[in-house]
Amino acid sequence: MKLITAKNKYISFFITVLFLLSLPLMVTGCTGDIKEAKGDVIEETEEERQAREEEERAKLLAERALFEEQLKEELGPFFVPLPPLEQEENPAVKARGLYLTGNTAGRPQKLAELVQLIEDTELNAVVIDVKNDHGVMSYKSEIQIVQDVKANQALPIKDIKGLLEDLKSRGIYTIARIVVFKDPHLPEQKPEWAIQSKSGGIWRDRKGVAWVNPYNKQVWDYNIAIAKEAALMGFQEIQFDYVRFPENAARVDREADYPGNEGRTKDEAIEQFLIYAQEQLEMYNVHLAADTFGVIATSWGDSDRIGQTWEKIAPNVEYNCPMIYPSHYGQGYFGFAVPDARPYDTVYRALTDAIKRNASLEKPAIIRPWLQSFTATWVKGYIPYRASEVRAQIDAALKLGIDEYLIWNPGNNYIREAFLTQEQYDEKKAAFELAREEKGQDVLGRTQEEALRLFLEAIVKKNWREALVLHSTGFTISYDQYKPWMDSWAGKLKAYEILNSQEESDRHQKVKATIENNGESFTFEEVVFEVVMENNIWRVKAPTDFMDLVTNPLEVEEETVEEDIEEPGN
Repeated sequence: MKLITAKNKYISFFITVLFLLSLPLMVTGCTGDIKEAKGDVIEETEEERQAREEEERAKLLAERALFEEQLKEELGPFFVPLPPLEQEENPAVKARGLYLTGNTAGRPQKLAELVQLIEDTELNAVVIDVKNDHGVMSYKSEIQIVQDVKANQALPIKDIKGLLEDLKSRGIYTIARIVVFKDPHLPEQKPEWAIQSKSGGIWRDRKGVAWVNPYNKQVWDYNIAIAKEAALMGFQEIQFDYVRFPENAARVDREADYPGNEGRTKDEAIEQFLIYAQEQLEMYNVHLAADTFGVIATSWGDSDRIGQTWEKIAPNVEYNCPMIYPSHYGQGYFGFAVPDARPYDTVYRALTDAIKRNASLEKPAIIRPWLQSFTATWVKGYIPYRASEVRAQIDAALKLGIDEYLIWNPGNNYIREAFLTQEQYDEKKAAFELAREEKGQDVLGRTQEEALRLFLEAIVKKNWREALVLHSTGFTISYDQYKPWMDSWAGKLKAYEILNSQEESDRHQKVKATIENNGESFTFEEVVFEVVMENNIWRVKAPTDFMDLVTNPLEVEEETVEEDIEEPGN
């Protein structure tokens, strides 16, 4: 299946354009511009330079207009105009934001109250519905396919560009939420794009809601077109929500059919969608985020069969936003009778797992969790979520070095007392960082020696999950290869002793280790491990000779017996 169509064409075109536009800047000096003619260097007058640049720019714009017409013909109803040649900078922001529905964003008085809350506190961002949970737009889209499927309906935001310009002028970072595969509207207009029922027709969940098919390429293009337009409107970040298959997979898979899967697993489909989206949005000057189930940080693989595997999502977006609402964890999770009643502890445990999952990835997404600001009355043993419960979650994240978060309340009713002033927040953050620095700890509260001890203990017990987290391998062994690799080890670490005292320890740690291999026992009286900071935690670089003896079968040379052989005639 070919994932990329027009994208490669216009990226190469844009790179050429930007390079040519930069040439005048590269050749301009304080003594004027120069040009070559038959080997001679001739000065270029200011008037000649301006005329040349205007001519070059006009030519580029004409070529761009022609290319855009070609794209329009190729993409048809999915076409979105190309971004301008020159765009404002869009630096990454440590976002601490509130979720806003389109209705809230379109109500001046309600919006003004929330903007004031943001300006008065540590908050600095908003997540605004663009395509909502009902599959309809919050503002009028000019995209032909959106109009064709009648997704422009109530449209509570009348002036999206004006709204975004105002928020940006106040220093408020804007994130466009696009609900992707849970789209009850689109299947009614394009039933062939929906998950199908094995008994015929569109599959629907127990509430009667239809989902679009995550394997369908047109569904991908539909949502990405909306994302492109949102970027052109002025959003600084695109956040894809419901980038997954329906939950309750055991039942769903008995009932549903997924045309176009071509043998791909669910998590492969989600991974490929995000890769494709990232490539398609590359020229639109926006950051990319995905919302994920919080439990995928703790479970391994696509255990819920919804298409979300941490290691397939985190490398393909800039921000991974796990929904770690305490109410979403069942009874007994993390050992808590009611996780909802333990907001600090539940968030701390969930984010600890998230940090560990990022550890073995070369370039993982920044973890920016969704936190709970609602009371889950449907949970047995629930507690009211007031200011202290919301604050506890924020502080749990900050204690772990996670200084970004998003707050969810479906009615957009937020509690002023849950948030600090920016100055107070900065002071608290600095205090946590200083405490870790003074103790030599990583964000998980581990020193170098403690990380080494945990790593060695994981090797002793063959605890592959903990060993993977702590093992600095140069990112050559992936999460799905590490367990089989460990299972194949021929040697066993029988005993170890860390020789450094805490005062003496630095990145190089000396260890005495005894390894059993092929019936033989070998002792390293002193072998040096290196402990380095990677992805915010201490990780261990094990010496080659140590790992060779642990992993590879020991070859025992057979003794040879020399015999005296008499020569003939003697």
